[in-house]
Amino acid sequence: MPVIRWTVLTALAFCIAGAAQAQNRQPISTSLTECSVIFTELADLGTRRGKDQAMTDAALVSASLFIVEARAQAGREGVSEPYGHVQAEQARLTEKWSGRFSSLRLLGENKDWIDYCRALGKSRGLTLP
Repeated sequence: MPVIRWTVLTALAFCIAGAAQAQNRQPISTSLTECSVIFTELADLGTRRGKDQAMTDAALVSASLFIVEARAQAGREGVSEPYGHVQAEQARLTEKWSGRFSSLRLLGENKDWIDYCRALGKSRGLTLP
C-alpha cells in the first residue's frame, strides 16, 4: 500500500509541477490572458452542456476582468502595444485551450489552472463572481 500512495503522490506532484512551470515561464500578462481564455472556454462549455445562464455569465465576467488586467499588466511590463499584444496572445491561447475541457486525461491539469487563475485574480484584487 505505501508504494501505491507514493506513486499517486508522485504523479500528482508532476501534474501540479507541470502547470506551475508553465505559469512561471511566461509573463504575468500572458498568464492573465490565459486565465481569460480558460474562463471563456468554461462559459462555452457551460453553454454547450445547457448549464445555468448565471454560471455562464459569471465565467464571461471573469474572462473580461482577466483580459482588462492583462492589458494593464502588459503595459507595466513595457509592451509597446498592450492591446495588440494581448489580442495576439489571446488568439494563440484560444487555440491551445479549445476542447481541453472535454479531455478526461487533462482533468487534473485543467483544475490546477482554474485554481491558479482564481488565486492570481485574488492576488490582483479582481472580484471574480
